[in-house]
Amino acid sequence: MGVVRGLLAGRDAELRLLGEVMRRAMDGVPRAVVIHGEAGIGKTRLAREAFRDPKQTVLWGSCVRFGGASVPFAPITGVLQDWLTRASSEERTEVLAGIDGLGALLPALGSSDGPDSLDTTRLPVLVDLVLNRIAVRRPTVVVVDDLQWADVASLDVLSYLIAGFRDQRLVLIATCRTEERPEGHPLHGWLADMRRMPLFDEIALEPLDLDAASSQIEGLLGKTPDIGLVSEVLARSDGNPYLIELMVRDLSGSEHTLPATVPAALREALLAAWHRLSEHARLITRILAVGGRPTSAAVLTEVAAGQGLKADLIGAQLLEAQDRGVVTSADGGGWWFRHPLLADVLYDGLSPDQAVELHAAYIRVLEAQPADASAAELAAHHEKTGNIDATYHWSLVAADEAARLRASTEVAIQLRRACDLWATVSPAIRGSTDDRIGLLRRASVACGRAGWPKVVVAFLSEALSLVDRTRDPGLACGLLVALAHARWQSTTPELPDLEELHEAIAMTDDLLDSPERALAFADLSEIEGMYGIPGELVHAEEAVRIAERSKSTQALGRALCARAGANDRTVPLDSLADADRSEQLAKSCGDVDTAMNAALWRFDALHTLGRRDEAADVTRAAYHDAVAGGGGTWAYFLAFQASDELIDLGRWADCRAVLRSALAARCIGIPGAGIRLAASLLAVRSGRTEEARQHFDRALELVSEDFNPLRQFMTITGIELRIAEGQAADAVTWARRRLVVADYPEPDDDEALAVYVHAVAEAARDSGEQGLAASEAVETVLAEWPWEPFSHALGGKDVAAMDRSIVAAELARCRNTPDQPELWRRVIENAGTADSRWHEAVAQWRCAEAGLTSGWPASKAGDLLRQAHRCAVELGARPLQADVESLARRSKIDLSTPVPVMQTVDDSRLATLTDREREVLAYLVAGRSNSEIAQELFISAKTVSVHVSNILRKTGTTSRVAAAALAERRPPYY
Repeated sequence: MGVVRGLLAGRDAELRLLGEVMRRAMDGVPRAVVIHGEAGIGKTRLAREAFRDPKQTVLWGSCVRFGGASVPFAPITGVLQDWLTRASSEERTEVLAGIDGLGALLPALGSSDGPDSLDTTRLPVLVDLVLNRIAVRRPTVVVVDDLQWADVASLDVLSYLIAGFRDQRLVLIATCRTEERPEGHPLHGWLADMRRMPLFDEIALEPLDLDAASSQIEGLLGKTPDIGLVSEVLARSDGNPYLIELMVRDLSGSEHTLPATVPAALREALLAAWHRLSEHARLITRILAVGGRPTSAAVLTEVAAGQGLKADLIGAQLLEAQDRGVVTSADGGGWWFRHPLLADVLYDGLSPDQAVELHAAYIRVLEAQPADASAAELAAHHEKTGNIDATYHWSLVAADEAARLRASTEVAIQLRRACDLWATVSPAIRGSTDDRIGLLRRASVACGRAGWPKVVVAFLSEALSLVDRTRDPGLACGLLVALAHARWQSTTPELPDLEELHEAIAMTDDLLDSPERALAFADLSEIEGMYGIPGELVHAEEAVRIAERSKSTQALGRALCARAGANDRTVPLDSLADADRSEQLAKSCGDVDTAMNAALWRFDALHTLGRRDEAADVTRAAYHDAVAGGGGTWAYFLAFQASDELIDLGRWADCRAVLRSALAARCIGIPGAGIRLAASLLAVRSGRTEEARQHFDRALELVSEDFNPLRQFMTITGIELRIAEGQAADAVTWARRRLVVADYPEPDDDEALAVYVHAVAEAARDSGEQGLAASEAVETVLAEWPWEPFSHALGGKDVAAMDRSIVAAELARCRNTPDQPELWRRVIENAGTADSRWHEAVAQWRCAEAGLTSGWPASKAGDLLRQAHRCAVELGARPLQADVESLARRSKIDLSTPVPVMQTVDDSRLATLTDREREVLAYLVAGRSNSEIAQELFISAKTVSVHVSNILRKTGTTSRVAAAALAERRPPYY
């Protein structure tokens, strides 16, 4: 029989799972769990039952939806407010120390900041910091109810929390209705992304079966129910625990069947408790349903007063409804339905005239009490009353409010509604045709930010149809350019139709010095460069000349950006100069998109010039600037570029920080796939193979496996992932067809070549077939390469030299030739010159391995292994660390690092040692031989022997081991 605790039954497995989640969290393994199910299935009740230990901090927040749009940051505000109401002043002070910026979101903090002061770009970081500080004090559970109504900005915060899971004592639980997620709902994409994240689980609650329903009814009635009653209840409730509760609440437990008064249909079951309320209590709950969201008692009182209800009785009627289980008092004193579906049922039961009357009453109250209303609410209420003019007005105000909060999806929702209403709005309100064009252009930008390219195309096409091309060719040209962009975004990766851009250029033949003409040429140049169409540089140069004559800062910034792209691989210094100037101009006029694109070309130029640390740093900064400025999806391509560079440079901590924020954004398309691939590669090299596979598979869901812009990086990541999974031979087969694509050959395909040769060597080792046959696959590829490998040096000559030496060393490993140690030594030198810490550490291990195999003494390989081990430990590269440690054990090489021994007056034996003797003693502790110590300290082995003798004499010890043991008992010298 199922578990019965309170009113919970039949959830044994789910309770055990959540209990294990909490136990692991207490050991520093955080986790996120989404509980799915229909309304009333027991999602929230399960969460309450699973996390009721008083030793845990359980914080609750609910998502709110009204009028088709979500309330920005509602669940985040609720969670933080829940904590504030129960935290002591001491805890508040400790947790909020050094944190500012939450005052606009949480007025309870007493801040004078208004809503305009809320910096939403920092909000995920602030929320993460607050929750982690709370979790340090004691294990913390954050529960977010009704995730299906979450606004996109709140989903971003939750993603940031999940992406930052490491060792916190934190559990994130979300409940989510399965029936509230239509096609196109943003939660589909969010869940798809989160499913590829580690430490993320889902629970799907199914309807109760006969045994579980019987357990629930027994718990409710206090006695074992008749099986006939249970069967009838189960049939009519379809196993929904909440409906079961409503059906049997007033039964004695001796019945064999449901009484005739109990409704047989779902609708009546939902209304069963409501029908038992007094007439006035039923009316107040109908009024609450029209409000559409949790509503304060003050607002309810004002609205109800207009319906003839006495204000002094409202509180009693709400308490009556609460006692009957119909409504509940929400956080902050608001009221809402215990089962949200009841709000829908009650609203649907109103006649059209009743609904209009109540919406009008809400409008009167909310407009008189603006502090209790949002523009989105007022827009929804006016829409229900049929007041189109007011709906239009408040939709625009709501869009402004959402824009201030950077809630881009809500901005798009409100502007899209305004566009749809425009034709029916009074002329005096909607304005002129020019106003209509302006609204469509603004809405197209918002919808582009929200990721709706087809809507953008529709709005821009309509705007263009309203323009008199003869009277205003400049405006028509600008719309054509924007439309060409939108069409490309909605049809990628096929080659777009350039007809609109050529039309835009022709339209400005009489406006030779206009900014619009410059923008058209710049856009044409960029698309030509993207698809290898001749004319890219010519058209970019023309764009610059026109922009300079036009005196337009924005046009010149855009044109210089196009020229930076055209010179990207041929004249990187010129490209860098143009990109820097383009970014400065774009920032000066608030052109976020151009500033972002210029940063992309600047990265490529710096990378080609070999200035890799600089490329990573400035691109990482540009990424954060682009996100803060609302750069949209392509801002995350900057994060991908920076992450790729940081991985190779061995700056993995920086890389994880970038990837965390980027993964939290859950962007789609090429940028989203790039972020996932970078996360996959980092996970592979960190030893988290399962996580790497999740990221890689998600990348394949976002773009075609063979799509050119990411092909070489996808090939590199896919090879390393398959090798980590023990499938080296499969890696060779999979990668072979991807090395060069005839339609779009790219010089940066060279970067995948070295990894491919590595896969061949691994496959040869696994099969035991090293030798001439193993190298034939590589030689065939090299012979068929469309240019001399690494001759383009896109990553700089140092990176090209490193990759070339890796190919030579891996090819020697395939052939099992005796020159492997020397070839790997060359890789070490080239990787050091190229600042590639990862490849340098791998080469140090490979060099030591090859040397020991060919007969090197352990002392000769020891330093290489210790350097590789130090790097692997620092990076968290667990597979490399394990390989190094395994080789060291087999070769009896001590990997420990010397730690200087402290001079102390408490022990005369150590106090008498000279500085040099303490230095030698540190190496004895690390297990070094005399020859190794001599090599490290640049002295002779004989001198080392003398120092060792002095150490033994002064410390009164009889052996090196005893002296080392004495030193190890002393604290290290820092």
